[in-house]
Amino acid sequence: MEPVRKEQTPEDRPESVDPESVESRTAALRLVAKREHSLLSLIELSHELTLSMDFYGTADLALFNLMGQLGTSRAALWILPPDTSRVPVLLRSHGIRKQWARAIGTACGPKLTKKAQHKDTPMLVEDLEELLGSAGMKLTEECGIALFAPIHAREKLFGLIAFGNPADGHAYSQVDLQVLHASLGMLGVALENNGLYNRLLEKHRQLRIASDNMKDLANLKSEFLRNINHELRTPLTVIIAYLNFLLEQETEDSQRREFLQTISDESDKLKLLMEKLLDFSAISANNLGMEMEPGDLGAFVGTFYTDRLPGVAESIHEFSIENHGGLPHAVFDPLRVRQILDVLVDNALKFTPQGSAITLRLSTRIMDSQSWVAVEIGDDGPGIPPERLPHIFDSFRQGDGSSTRSVGGMGMGLAYARKLAENMGGHLEAKSAPGEGATFCLSLPTV
Repeated sequence: MEPVRKEQTPEDRPESVDPESVESRTAALRLVAKREHSLLSLIELSHELTLSMDFYGTADLALFNLMGQLGTSRAALWILPPDTSRVPVLLRSHGIRKQWARAIGTACGPKLTKKAQHKDTPMLVEDLEELLGSAGMKLTEECGIALFAPIHAREKLFGLIAFGNPADGHAYSQVDLQVLHASLGMLGVALENNGLYNRLLEKHRQLRIASDNMKDLANLKSEFLRNINHELRTPLTVIIAYLNFLLEQETEDSQRREFLQTISDESDKLKLLMEKLLDFSAISANNLGMEMEPGDLGAFVGTFYTDRLPGVAESIHEFSIENHGGLPHAVFDPLRVRQILDVLVDNALKFTPQGSAITLRLSTRIMDSQSWVAVEIGDDGPGIPPERLPHIFDSFRQGDGSSTRSVGGMGMGLAYARKLAENMGGHLEAKSAPGEGATFCLSLPTV
């Protein structure tokens, strides 16, 4: 007896599978996986680009990462040079022979960079036939290049990148191009940062060399000044001695005595100038001794004023002193203070016309919570031009540096005076305005 077959109901029949539905789900899963892989690659690229600080290292990191993302074995990266040339320079190529990659940069680079100025998205080679021409298309096809993409940062074009076709034979999808566009944005910022970093290092190197050169220059200056001591001072001393001997042989009314006296006076001036120069050399090398002692600076300046008054008056300048007394004692080297005041008075005489007034003023002041005694030497002359005021304490620099200046000197007096003040723990400053005279202020610490 045959078994009774139970008729299947629709519920008992196996569900039929739609092949199109399965394919669509598979494609969706593949797309999700690809997007996830692209996201991870972007994260990895952003991390890697922070590790490299040179163009070539950055190019290698970017190319290997993007070749993995796009699944291609061919890529090249060109960068635009900083000059006005628009011919891209090849940094790296993988899977493309260097000479061919350089040829593409030379033949196609200028046309592509011109187009890339206004387009920041990837460009498929198949859409560039009109731009590249038959020769350019043939060259890119022989190299297996499928797309070019510009590299921008802050709307500035930095270079170009090229990729071959994916190894799986598929064309580049919109997802591929979007991920590439995002990656190249990070690459552009990395290249810009590399350029800034490298320029900073180069500027630092140049500054270091300039600093070393300045030290060498200072050493040469000190050596030059030491040579002056040996080569010029000794013969000048002999000349002055012989001049004094010849003067003693002449009668008072002799014309030759007048000539010899003029030569002797000028020789003494030259000797004094050389002594100042040698003192300046010593103080620049911190070899000038200081004999610091507490004392009444007001009384000392009063004696200085009395000593200088006849000579200042003879030059037809009015000379006065303002000291209201009650000044605290200061710590100073009397010889060096006299030298500073001599420089300042001589400077006022030199740069003010006859009939001008020069005034010595003494006062106390508080700076940086410390008490100071201040000695000012002011005049009512023409003043110092604003563009020259910041440089008047520079070594060997005249207030008027032109060859037609009306006053002489080597331009080291004020620099020498400031160094003396600093070696005593004090300050020497200047203020002036055209037509309102100039004032120099020496400040020395109190006891």
